[in-house]
Formats: sequence, C-alpha cells, structure tokens
Amino acid sequence: MVAALASEARCLGSFQRDSPGVTGRPLARLADGSLLCVSGVGAAAAGEAARALVAAGAAALLSWGVAGALDPRLRCGSIVLPGEVLQAAAAAASAERFLTDAAWRQRLVRALHAEAPLSPAPSSPVTLLSSDAPVARAAHKAQYFRATQAAAVDMESAAVAAVAARHGLPFMAVRVIVDTALDSVPDSVLRLLEQRHAGHSAPPSLWALLWPLLRAPRDWAALLHLAGRYRGAQRALRRCARLGEPTRRCDLPAGH
Repeated sequence: MVAALASEARCLGSFQRDSPGVTGRPLARLADGSLLCVSGVGAAAAGEAARALVAAGAAALLSWGVAGALDPRLRCGSIVLPGEVLQAAAAAASAERFLTDAAWRQRLVRALHAEAPLSPAPSSPVTLLSSDAPVARAAHKAQYFRATQAAAVDMESAAVAAVAARHGLPFMAVRVIVDTALDSVPDSVLRLLEQRHAGHSAPPSLWALLWPLLRAPRDWAALLHLAGRYRGAQRALRRCARLGEPTRRCDLPAGH
C-alpha cells in the first residue's frame, strides 16, 4: 500500500515499522501483514515507494489516501473506487490509462457500499485523474472535468499503477474526497504542497504547518474550512480501513 502522507497511513490503523527494503526505502507492516510505504507527495515519490514494495515482495499494489473532486456530485468524505486511472496529460488523446483490478474493486464495493458514501453509481466504474501538480482552483477542476470526465484527481495513483502494470501485479486505488469541485485550496496550502512536491517529502514540523497560516491571515477562513474537510475525509478513510480490511485479506496474499 502506498500513502503519500503519514496522516493518511495512520487511518489504516496500527502498524509496525519494518526494516528498510532492498531499495533502502522505509517500510511498515499492518496488522494483517500488508506492507505499507509512506511515499511523500507526487508521482516520483509514489513510484519510488511502489518499486520498494515490489522489491520487498508485494503481490499487489494499492494507492491509498485523499483526492480532490472534479465531479460536482461528489462531497467531502465520498469514496472513489476507480475503474481506471488516467495519467495527467489532461485532455490528450494519447494520455496513458491504467485499469484497476475489477474483482478487487467489486470486493471493495460490496464491503463498503452499505455504510459508506461511495462515488455516484458505484457499480459503474469512474475515472481517477493523476496530475503532475495540484489542481486546486474550482475553475481548473471544471476544465479537467469537462476534458476528461474524471470523477476526482490526485497526484500519485498513476505512478503506482504504472509500477503495477510493469510487474504484472493487480492494482487498486482507494481515494476519499477532501475538497469538492467547488472548493478552491488557499494559496498558502498550495505553496506548502509545491515545496513538498519539489522533493521535500519529509514530515513537516509544527512550525512548517503553522507558518503558511501566520503569513496569510486572509486565508484563515479557507484554511479552517479545509481543515474541517480533511478531518471528515480522515473519518471516511478510517471507515474504509475498518470495513474493507476483510476484503483486503480474503484472497490477496500477505504483503500486498
């Protein structure tokens, strides 16, 4: 399992640090034996984490975490279980598409749909777009939605899917919506994301998290709104982990 942020990984429950794999990338192991790597933000970091998991013996790859909505019907906390992931050449006809594992997806739909708000028409697989950069403006989200009809956007899933495809492994993504299609992420948060995307993937200090807020008082209301959204998304991620855990274990080998 690849999670960009430690806060996303913690929603999976308790885990133990594992010895670094042959790539030297720090790994962890969940209670059910699944391997976990906290990658940092962005495609390059996620791809490196996925390769580390494969080198450690992973038999399948899962991209786990939050996403932004492109489809206006999605709300904070909605769960997106995509049928395909589109690499972010936006509207380009040649954009690479990666299919998720259909049986794995259906097991997750069955495990989650009774108690969790899945994306619209969960029986009809949606597209998840992976972008090279944050898609944070409501206007930009609308443009991407018109061009691709993707339900949501993240920055890591296509990179994980590419590694799975290269090694012939099953792949799935579980993403929970934080910001809706009508939400715009404040500039101060974007600057922090851009810093981490540029290679600073280590967990930020408390001061690093507070500094954007202190420097941009006009963003305070939007930041507090986004913080509330993120807490809601974390609750949904924890539900996914709790309800989907038997699914993860039912016929996938330990170490996925």
